[in-house]
Amino acid sequence: MKPSFLKTFLVLLPALLGVKTATADTAWRGVHVMAWGSAGGNEGLPVLKRAIDEVLQPLGVNVLVYEVGYNFAFDSHPDMRFDDMITQEAAHDLARFCRERGIRLIPQFNCLGHQSWVNGDMVFPLMTVHPEFEEVPDLPEEKRAKTLMNWCPLHPDVYPLIFDLIDEITEAFEADAFHVGMDEILTFASPKCPRCAGKDPAELMAHAVKELHGHIVGKRGMTMLMWGDRLLDKKALNMGDGWEASDKGTAGAIDRIPKDIIICDWHYSAQESYPSIDLFLEKGFRVWPASWKNETAGLHMVERAKADTTGKILGYLGTSWVVHPGHFAQALLGEGTRKS
Repeated sequence: MKPSFLKTFLVLLPALLGVKTATADTAWRGVHVMAWGSAGGNEGLPVLKRAIDEVLQPLGVNVLVYEVGYNFAFDSHPDMRFDDMITQEAAHDLARFCRERGIRLIPQFNCLGHQSWVNGDMVFPLMTVHPEFEEVPDLPEEKRAKTLMNWCPLHPDVYPLIFDLIDEITEAFEADAFHVGMDEILTFASPKCPRCAGKDPAELMAHAVKELHGHIVGKRGMTMLMWGDRLLDKKALNMGDGWEASDKGTAGAIDRIPKDIIICDWHYSAQESYPSIDLFLEKGFRVWPASWKNETAGLHMVERAKADTTGKILGYLGTSWVVHPGHFAQALLGEGTRKS
């Protein structure tokens, strides 16, 4: 039996053929792949390449968002490496492989948020090596351990380190665009933070976005992508449970950040309409709608893209959330038994 995310891909990606955008006749038919976890280094790449050749390219996929994270052989900060690493040589090889098949490879590194995994069972290297960077939540210790970590948006030392990591990733993957993540950030303006206490969460969010934009777009001349949930007001849009739209006071950042950022607007449940797409368009952003394994949700997003007259809905991004590329590719090829 095919995993549900794959069944969704099989339906949705071909449906995007012929969607027009402002700059091209072909929609962005994208797949998001995670490259971390066990077997998240070089060893997951051969089977991923086979899946690209045998499944993704025939489906018409033309963009691969590759979430590298800390699974990279960083030279500038070796202490930021996970054990399962993608080498620079392997990154160059994957970039060439995708380019030869007409697939744009966009690496991703989660910025600000997602510096740990669910329930505190995995703390990523930045927080392990530099615990002083954490925006410490105002929670009892037992609840803090179950809350996703994020770094302090005003810490003066965090951005130079992160820029070094971004530079290494983008150079190795020969990228002209970069996805900064920034979804599901849970702690802003903590009273325990000497820099952020009492400040406007929306301004803190905007500050972090603009710092990253200044480096990625301003200095490096690349396109910047980010998830959109922290720019949405949960109450105003009557949307979600605090994950797909923010209840942390950050939504006001939508008016304070550069409009050339591509917003990946993710929603996983089926809805008759997605008002967030219209909101981002009204604010002047290009939007790349994203869903997961709910086929109805994805179809609604595809139909919205096909009906667009602004040219600013880029296409459709399918996400899988299989935690390393080998298992993801095996599922695509029908060789694995994992479900997601």
